[in-house]
Amino acid sequence: MKAKSTWVSIVLLIAFIVSVPCYCIQPNDKYISKNETYSFQNNNTIIYAIPAITNEKILPSSSINNNLISNTISISASPGEFESGSFVIHPHQDIESLLAEATDLIGENGTIPSSYIDLSVVKCWYQAGVEIEDIHNKILTPELLLKDDKLIKIIDNDNYIKLLGDKGYFLISSPEGIRGISPEPTWDSFPVRDSDNLLPVDIQNDTNKQFWIKIKIPDDAKPGFYYGKILLKAPKEDWGEIKLVVKVLPITLLKPYLNYSIYYAARIVNATILSALEKSEDQFRVEMNDMLDHGITNPTIYPQDSGLGKVLQIRNEVGIENQTIYYMGLQIQDYGDNLTALKNAVTDLKKYISEYGIKEVYIYAPDEQSLDNYERRTQIEAVHEVGGKVFDAQSKDDADKVADILDLAVVSGYPDRQLASKYHSYGHKVFSYGNPQVGVEQPETYRRNYGLLLWQKDYDGAMDFAYQWSADNIWDDFDGSAIGYRDHVFAYPTVNGAIDTWQWEGWREGVDDVRYLTTLLETIHRAKSEGKNVTGVKNWLAYLKDSDLRDQELDDVRATMIDHILKLSQKSSSQKI
Repeated sequence: MKAKSTWVSIVLLIAFIVSVPCYCIQPNDKYISKNETYSFQNNNTIIYAIPAITNEKILPSSSINNNLISNTISISASPGEFESGSFVIHPHQDIESLLAEATDLIGENGTIPSSYIDLSVVKCWYQAGVEIEDIHNKILTPELLLKDDKLIKIIDNDNYIKLLGDKGYFLISSPEGIRGISPEPTWDSFPVRDSDNLLPVDIQNDTNKQFWIKIKIPDDAKPGFYYGKILLKAPKEDWGEIKLVVKVLPITLLKPYLNYSIYYAARIVNATILSALEKSEDQFRVEMNDMLDHGITNPTIYPQDSGLGKVLQIRNEVGIENQTIYYMGLQIQDYGDNLTALKNAVTDLKKYISEYGIKEVYIYAPDEQSLDNYERRTQIEAVHEVGGKVFDAQSKDDADKVADILDLAVVSGYPDRQLASKYHSYGHKVFSYGNPQVGVEQPETYRRNYGLLLWQKDYDGAMDFAYQWSADNIWDDFDGSAIGYRDHVFAYPTVNGAIDTWQWEGWREGVDDVRYLTTLLETIHRAKSEGKNVTGVKNWLAYLKDSDLRDQELDDVRATMIDHILKLSQKSSSQKI
């Protein structure tokens, strides 16, 4: 069997190599990789164009490969898509108040205004470890995408945060928590606010300063190349410019066929609290939009003191999916053996939420516990009798025992194809979480594990834990000794919005990989119905399905999907777009 499997892999690999479309490289028409570089260096500054979604950390003292020296950043994306790029400035002298500023992108088919180009600095600060359970180290790592580089200051290997007004800087890397903020951070006692626009930065001699570029391609952008610049200016002199080349692809990118959710524990309160669990209406709305921009179309809903209606209203307004909800405000264990009360509660909930367009509701079971017993099974059956469904976070072993009755298992760890097959045989679903949980500063890991890996293992979606969850103050990664884990954060709360992280951008790229895959699968289906030969692309997908994604360059995989989409759509590589 092993020999047979090896020969099958070799045949598929050969078919893949033969079938990959060749994109003819022309000076004015080629697929431009985001990793492509050009030589550039002057006497005062080195500029590196570096891959954005990678686990390779750029610290102030990091040595960067000279092959990445470049003054050109090239990005390729479809209309409606967000895409990221990154560059590093390494000066040979101190620079004071350097401002990076993007121009409009001009193309033959139109203009993409500079307002669609979002620039940030990548801030390095200290975290308590790498893995979520690691709370006893102090590791310098890039994470925050800031507009105000001075919001966080590093002094003697400790993090300090700048608060509004005359409050100054507070220590935020202490196991004892943030002193002077009691009983909980409010907008008055702990007013954290980032700038709305990128502010000038200071860069020390012979250190790295990383910048992040996030471009939203307008929905109506015409295909073609667009050219602009990122101007580097300081009060005493200009430090040059970076060329920005954006290729808008002639692809209508579909929504991912996978379901993307996340545990979101926030409740709307009337107070102005700065925490992971309590939000004003404005904060709640900002974070809903932030999740939607990163591919989360249906976050969970936790119990709401102010009522479920306000949450559902805001979800409708911002475009969050409301056909189905994952509701944790009603849990089966709360009713014991009173099955009539449980059924009445589910019935009343369904009637209430139907006014907001919701047709399907999942309620929660005991978190991360075995459900394979008489009490839990009868409770789940009672929910089914009145048209409700049940979801729960489960280990693989526990999930395996209740595939016949649990509608949605959110399973921790590395995805298991056999477990997915078992759930599907009962018409049930399986989502992924804890691979890893939110908060590990590894963008490429989130891209891979919550993107194409879920397709490989036949999962139905993702529901990682959690958008925000903290031991105490979410801005202090070191105060979790009592509970034994670091803070879970994709975006940090502020009084005026949310500060995104490096790893959060990696998650979005994983969603976008699945969007390109979804578009490719639909293109194959359409091409086959038109009588086109799709053998080559299907062989490549078969090879990719069983490959180890840790050995794959995901940007190259994306590029190959794009090539296949264009070829099957009669947009050959030699045609100008």
